[in-house]
Amino acid sequence: MDELDETQLKNEVDSLKLQLQITREKSSVTIPELVKWIEEKMAEDPFLNAEIMRDNPWVESGKCVLL
Repeated sequence: MDELDETQLKNEVDSLKLQLQITREKSSVTIPELVKWIEEKMAEDPFLNAEIMRDNPWVESGKCVLL
């Protein structure tokens, strides 16, 4: 590893201190919550529900044409 000067080392230590303050949760808890949230939002997702895209006035109606 390359030699680090004093300011780089201080920045690294500060970064590590900040990371220690972050509360962490086990993925065995957060992944099921994420899956549940995704499943709840699937009906609202315009990319998965074409009927919602039809109601969107900003969707382009034509296809791309090369000149």
